[in-house]
Amino acid sequence: MSRRRTSKPTGAWRLSLTESATGTVVRTFTGAEARGRINAAWDGRNASGQVVRNGSYAWTLTAKPADGVGADPTLNGSVTVTGGAPAPLPAWRDVSGDGKGDLLALTSAGALTVRTGTGTGGLGTGASATGWPATSMVVPFGDLSGDRCNDVLVRSSAGVLTRYDGGCGKAYSTGGPRLTIGSGWQAYDMLTAPGDLTGDGRTDLLARTPAGELWMYAADGAGKFKGRVRLGGGWQGYNALAGVGDITGDGRADLVARDTAGVLWRYDGTGVGTFSGRVKIGGGWQMYRTLS
Repeated sequence: MSRRRTSKPTGAWRLSLTESATGTVVRTFTGAEARGRINAAWDGRNASGQVVRNGSYAWTLTAKPADGVGADPTLNGSVTVTGGAPAPLPAWRDVSGDGKGDLLALTSAGALTVRTGTGTGGLGTGASATGWPATSMVVPFGDLSGDRCNDVLVRSSAGVLTRYDGGCGKAYSTGGPRLTIGSGWQAYDMLTAPGDLTGDGRTDLLARTPAGELWMYAADGAGKFKGRVRLGGGWQGYNALAGVGDITGDGRADLVARDTAGVLWRYDGTGVGTFSGRVKIGGGWQMYRTLS
């Protein structure tokens, strides 16, 4: 931090530091009377003495005039921590940044809403943004952009695939930070993100053609995808595919698929970009319109 001059004596001051990615206040300093200059120093640790994560931190300095006359002047700025602890990857399907899995819902009116997970099996209502075409295919994704917030992929009716960067609690907006991945994605009738299939720590994408070919797009570590890899054919027998993360507890991303008779099957990820043979979960799943 640095020294700040004041136009008149300060009776007391307060400095707070907030992690920009999460909005969490990590450290607060207070001081007594100061004349002409406030000296503030931060060692990159939180209130518990732990080294904070790498990233941007906003600081706010508020000073109270010693004579009690006038408003409390406030200064704002930011500082970047580069020698701290590596920021962990966001939790599976955690859009709000609270460590709990969430649900994304797109209404016919074009509102994309985050239904926040409660951690006890329920859902709340989070941020929402309108203006999304109801014909969009929305794919909840991991952190493709590298900002430690989960992103979302949206395929337009014209087949253009766009990455919309997450805000760790903020709404996904059509005018928000985004990157066009490419065109031609209308060749696929299903897209899903099961998690890390290749074992490199990055979320990958699965795409199925109407003819039943299943392709994997591995994340390239630079915000897009590597060239596609064919995983096999015969997948046209399923009317729903859902990337579900690790449901077997072996640390590898898995996939579930529902056939036309309503039977749900599980494909266990191998960790090297493939799946093992299918395992039957059960029947009766035709009662559900969608799986996610």
